[in-house]
Amino acid sequence: MTLEPWLRRLGLVAVGTIVILYVITCQLGDRFWLALPFLYGPRWLLSLPLLGVLPWLAVAPRKAFWPALIGGMLVTFGLLDTHLGVGRITAGTGPAFRVLELNAGAGSNGATSVVDLLSELRVRDPDLVVVAECGNGQIREALRGLDGYHFRVSETSLCMLSKGAILEWSERDPMDIWKEGGAGAIVRAVVSTASGSLRVGLVHLETPRSALDNFPDLSSIPTLGDITRANTRQRDEESRDAKGWIFDDRALPTVVVGDFNLPAESAIFRRYWGDLRDAWGRAGIGTGHTKRTRWWGARIDHILTTPDIGARRSFIGRDVGSDHLPLIADLVLPHR
Repeated sequence: MTLEPWLRRLGLVAVGTIVILYVITCQLGDRFWLALPFLYGPRWLLSLPLLGVLPWLAVAPRKAFWPALIGGMLVTFGLLDTHLGVGRITAGTGPAFRVLELNAGAGSNGATSVVDLLSELRVRDPDLVVVAECGNGQIREALRGLDGYHFRVSETSLCMLSKGAILEWSERDPMDIWKEGGAGAIVRAVVSTASGSLRVGLVHLETPRSALDNFPDLSSIPTLGDITRANTRQRDEESRDAKGWIFDDRALPTVVVGDFNLPAESAIFRRYWGDLRDAWGRAGIGTGHTKRTRWWGARIDHILTTPDIGARRSFIGRDVGSDHLPLIADLVLPHR
């Protein structure tokens, strides 16, 4: 008896497992409470079942080709959220506009590293810099002192640097969100650019950490439904409030930048932010992880735009001493 029938069964089970993991992570994430650790946890672990297809592919490549291809596509472009940057082909030809986003991290002392990062981009300075958690006085003063930029900071520790004049600056009162235990860092600004006025949304939204921290204790998982659903509901309401408040009645090209604490597969992200263009999704190459832990990363910082703005390139900056990495996008503003 040959091994091929057994390897075929192993391969089919592996592909079936990948399909189930894809559905749980990319379709049920932030819909079903048990999917939360799949959505925010180490995606590379979810890709391991693909190894079960390889022996079948080795002994019967023709029969295993399509199952292996389906499994590989679901892992690469679904579970691992890998992008090829093909959207840059349709970036457009309008004025160039570089955006840099960074969560500096609570208590971070990396002011020198943040300023050094901006200095490294002197070939073409960022036109807009958004730094979340800039409450550290050293970082704030370093940003305030950068030549060639207009500077504003919110009461909720969102800092913004703009080469163009800051024409408007409004901070959403976070008190109602704070009462519910949320983050509530939401700002709306209008800046002057070569293309005219540009609306900028700055956000630092609620984290799922209060729910996720309970999952490592496997014995407690059956009791976590209420806690996880409450956290999901809070994050949903916060995104709803942020999206509605940032987009006032005026029709302006808009960029929304910050730490959303939401991966692109989240149902919350798709519900409220899915009509915007994701600069990394269109022009980045790779997984684009901005949040790092010891064992894995996640793409929860985003630069989003209205459809009239293109993206020519998006990339991750170097480590500046935060648990987040800088996210940079070269955008193309509309001709007006």
